[in-house]
Amino acid sequence: MTSKEPRCNELPMESPQDETADTTSVLLASRSSSYLLIGTLCGIIGGGFSSYITYAYSSEYSRMLNMEGERFPSGNPYWPPSVSNMVNDIESPQGKVWLCFMVTSAFLAMLSQYPFTFPNVYIGNDVPLLPFVARAFPSCFPNGFMSMMSARTYLPQIGMLMVALVHTTPANVWSPAQNATIVFHTGGALLWIGVTLYAEAYTLEVSKVAVVGKTERRLRWACVVLALISASFYIVSGILSPDALGLCCDVEYRRVTMATVDKARSNGAYAIAQQDLALMEGARFTPNATAPLYMGMYDSASGGALVMILLGFWGEAGAGAFMLLNLLVIWYFSENRTVDLPPAFAVELEEARVER
Repeated sequence: MTSKEPRCNELPMESPQDETADTTSVLLASRSSSYLLIGTLCGIIGGGFSSYITYAYSSEYSRMLNMEGERFPSGNPYWPPSVSNMVNDIESPQGKVWLCFMVTSAFLAMLSQYPFTFPNVYIGNDVPLLPFVARAFPSCFPNGFMSMMSARTYLPQIGMLMVALVHTTPANVWSPAQNATIVFHTGGALLWIGVTLYAEAYTLEVSKVAVVGKTERRLRWACVVLALISASFYIVSGILSPDALGLCCDVEYRRVTMATVDKARSNGAYAIAQQDLALMEGARFTPNATAPLYMGMYDSASGGALVMILLGFWGEAGAGAFMLLNLLVIWYFSENRTVDLPPAFAVELEEARVER
């Protein structure tokens, strides 16, 4: 028995199951595109607007007064050394904006599942995240602990949540207990930036599956390189202190006494006086505290030290910004954003709705 071959001018009939599957895939593609776009925009708003608030309102008295309730001798406002330090107080204006939009961004990016649905990111689920683990333990971890696409879908977003929710604090209140949490904050940054850049480099340089055009490839590589350069500024400023490089003048801390508290009160800086009392209490019951823990801030940074702090701050901010811009490039060049939704649901879905 021979099967009847369809003629060239005849179109194969599509079964209701195929129509349902096609409708579902189109809906998933459209939804994934929307989630990624909105999530990325939320991240840009969260990082950009919180940095804007910090810069635009840097002359507010709370950032200009020292431990004695007087203006910093340097004449400069206190500038946080990192983005996380900037938003460590979730009750502050910048802290509220950061927490709201970055958490929203992380969840929407995770819900988008874009590595599985975007043709210009899809590399196949057989690519291991850690190839050496797959080679060393083929029976236990055949996919190298997890596939690279799964890692790119979940780990950076989990890392973003860790960075947004586990904050750093100013150096003079960086207690041993606070220091114990730094592993989660730093680990979150590595997951967010490290895993994304690693997977993106593989996608652009190695993968033969991802469908990436020439212009898109150049733009995505530019985002990767600029993110790495920005991150290097932050890493260097965190490892090396201004004093080690012979730069003047770093933030100056001094021991807090009751005379300091009284002077702050006499200057009308009652909130600062309360902070001074808290620092005195910490120093009283932590005699082995390492400077500048539980010391008051007498002067803000200036000169070369301030330049180094600003380079570190904007380096960290730039790394996050270029990561988010990379997602915008991926979204813009993806077919998912231009997919046409069907005018109505598939026949089977419509019949099921009518029966209910």
